[in-house]
Amino acid sequence: MCLPTPKDVIRIARATGLHPKKFLEFLTPDEISEVSASDPTWLECDGQRYIMALRRGKKGCVFLKKKSRRCSIYEHRPILCRLYPLRIQEDRKGKFKGFTLHKSVGCPRYRDGVVEAAPLRKLYIEDCAHSDDYNDLVEAFNRDRDPAKKPKHFVKLFVKKI
Repeated sequence: MCLPTPKDVIRIARATGLHPKKFLEFLTPDEISEVSASDPTWLECDGQRYIMALRRGKKGCVFLKKKSRRCSIYEHRPILCRLYPLRIQEDRKGKFKGFTLHKSVGCPRYRDGVVEAAPLRKLYIEDCAHSDDYNDLVEAFNRDRDPAKKPKHFVKLFVKKI
């Protein structure tokens, strides 16, 4: 499961020429258990909560090539995918603690056990900046009380014309 930031979405759309509606989906809390109820990226509309994710097909991510099982947008993939097979570990206040191995390790790239910390730290700092912008957009979306508002309208806050 990959939860891209708006900057990730823009980068992917520019690289692929696809409109975000072709590669995004909005999941409810029932569809995703890995995200805390207090996470600031939950969108609110229709009396429900949603979170933005890369669309999944029957065999995983929409950008996973069927035959080779490799990422078709590797150079443009979201930050969370760049960090994989590691995940960010934070304390209860959101302060960085370190990296831990993801539960679903399956990426052949890092099976040698050697992972350089400096590039990961750089990605973490970039992710923090993206997250701050993302949180601001979510707050703006959630303040809008239009009863016709749908999760897909969130994308219009950061995608103009690609």
